Amino acid sequence: MIDSKSESESIQERITPKPRRRRSSLLQNYKNDPLSWSIIIFITVFFSIFLLVPLAQILIVSVYVSGEFRFQAFEEIFSNPTFFNPRGDLGEGEGGYIINIDHRDDATVYRIRGPNLGILLNTIVIGLLTTLISIMLGITTALLMARVDFRGKSLLGGLLLIPLVLPPFVSGVGFIALLGDKGLLNERFFAPVFGFKIILEGIAAIVIVQSLHYFTLIHLNVYSSLMNSDPSMEESAENLGASRFRILRTVTLPLALPGLASGSILVLILSMEDLGTPIIFAGFGDQIAKQTITYYIAKHIFSDAEASNEIAQESAILGGILLIFALVGFFMIRKYVSLRQYSMVSKGRAGEFRTFKPETRGKILIYSFFTLLLLAATMPHIGIIVAATTLPQVWPLQFSVDPFISIFDPDSGFGLFFTNTLKYSLIATFLIVILATLAGYVANRKKFRGQTAFDTLVTIPIAIPGIVLGIGYITMFGDSKVLEFHRFGIDFDGHIGNVVLTLNPITYAPILLVISYTIRKFPFTVRAVYAGLQQTDRVLEESAANMGAGKVRVIAEIIIPLIALNIVGGALVSLVYNMSEVSTTLILITDNTHGTLTWKMSDSNGKIGELAAIGVFLMILQSLSLLVTNLLLKNRAEAITGL
Repeated sequence: MIDSKSESESIQERITPKPRRRRSSLLQNYKNDPLSWSIIIFITVFFSIFLLVPLAQILIVSVYVSGEFRFQAFEEIFSNPTFFNPRGDLGEGEGGYIINIDHRDDATVYRIRGPNLGILLNTIVIGLLTTLISIMLGITTALLMARVDFRGKSLLGGLLLIPLVLPPFVSGVGFIALLGDKGLLNERFFAPVFGFKIILEGIAAIVIVQSLHYFTLIHLNVYSSLMNSDPSMEESAENLGASRFRILRTVTLPLALPGLASGSILVLILSMEDLGTPIIFAGFGDQIAKQTITYYIAKHIFSDAEASNEIAQESAILGGILLIFALVGFFMIRKYVSLRQYSMVSKGRAGEFRTFKPETRGKILIYSFFTLLLLAATMPHIGIIVAATTLPQVWPLQFSVDPFISIFDPDSGFGLFFTNTLKYSLIATFLIVILATLAGYVANRKKFRGQTAFDTLVTIPIAIPGIVLGIGYITMFGDSKVLEFHRFGIDFDGHIGNVVLTLNPITYAPILLVISYTIRKFPFTVRAVYAGLQQTDRVLEESAANMGAGKVRVIAEIIIPLIALNIVGGALVSLVYNMSEVSTTLILITDNTHGTLTWKMSDSNGKIGELAAIGVFLMILQSLSLLVTNLLLKNRAEAITGL
């Protein structure tokens, strides 16, 4: 009887419903560590509401319209030459395919523009060409800096970061100032000396501007991979008699693949989702620059001018295509952009590498390469400074502060735009610091089921196009009402001063704009926090806990002081990228009183002086941020600024 009863009880235990046991286990886990699980739940819910659901909305809106599924728009897009034109016609009367030649009395004008393949193909070609050029430049610079010993290498390493101090769209202003139809180089050098002008337009202009900015991201990622790989592998190949070229081909380059894969796909995503650069060139009359997905969405976001919250199906489809590209790219490099991989990259090199000293001819080639590259990469910076500090169309150059006087004029609204930019960015950065510190803590210090999914959730915003997230917000929150309590007998109309309590961006954009900044720039700080924790021994935390300190006190008095530099470094990068954010800003802001500096630049319509003056401000802010970040984090800043 006893054996029979025991067997019966055993059977009963085996058939106990598993869901109930799991719920009990989850509840017990929460009771054992309420702080960590509260953080995990809050971060997950926050990102689900303001990231996952809006993105899902895009995919739904692209096929579900007016209560029914409609797929005709897909067919219309691929059959319409405006969207899909593999022949690459430039249009009647424009002539030329890649280069258009115009013979004038004063000079022959070469317009390097590239083909017009339609909105969809133009965007893909821009992304592919930008990535290809960035790969060639990034790998070359990384290999030279990591494996070749030559004088001035440290200085050149710092100069290679110069492109990062200007967002691509601001770089476009610099190129126009120098190589536009009335640009300084064309007017005062090429035309009088050589009898021709070189004007960049269309796909060619966007690709060159983006490549000279984004190659630095590949350089940083590849360089970081090379310096953190095991040097014994190259030494073994050398001891076995392999030539330097064979070691490069079979050992060194494969070691760089993690950084190359990460940087390349991120460059592809960032170049395809870039909205600011096409807008800048379009503002100066470049018609082909308007033929990109992001520009089309920005100008045709609503299906009807009177229906300000109904997204046009064509825009939703194009946004969905961008989103799919981004998601596929992100998951292809998932293991390279995760928090764990970043922490590995930040630990420093695993030994000393053998570098070789080139001969005289090799040194000449190296210095010539870096000189030409840095001249091209700093051309936008020179152009912006010249345009912002000199009188237009006057030779010799005469110093002038008129552009700065113009933007500081009370009627220009610059003060309001600058205040708004600073306010939105600081609030978002404050939220990022709090949430990213907590998220980085639980991701590093706690093992739990779903940890990989949580890691993905807090790092995936790196790859999400801002314009797609903006569309998702309008779709999801476009019908939201102002928060009121009159029905409960409370005299509150949803206004606190100038702040309107609503998530509807059409009614009041700043709240949702701050949330979008927080979501999109979150990964920079959370990765820095995670890296700091990875390098911090847990013994101090365990000692404090053994002495009776609670988890909140341990975090406040032990962990945060130990990783303060990482938090500050990540926050500075998030702050400066918030201040130069373009895509979500242009999509969400519809009221002039809520405008930012980047919003103002997109509305300047060819006023080169004002654009340059605002660009100088952004350049100074971004330079200071990157300088402080590199001083605080040393080599650990490479992976942050390099994505």
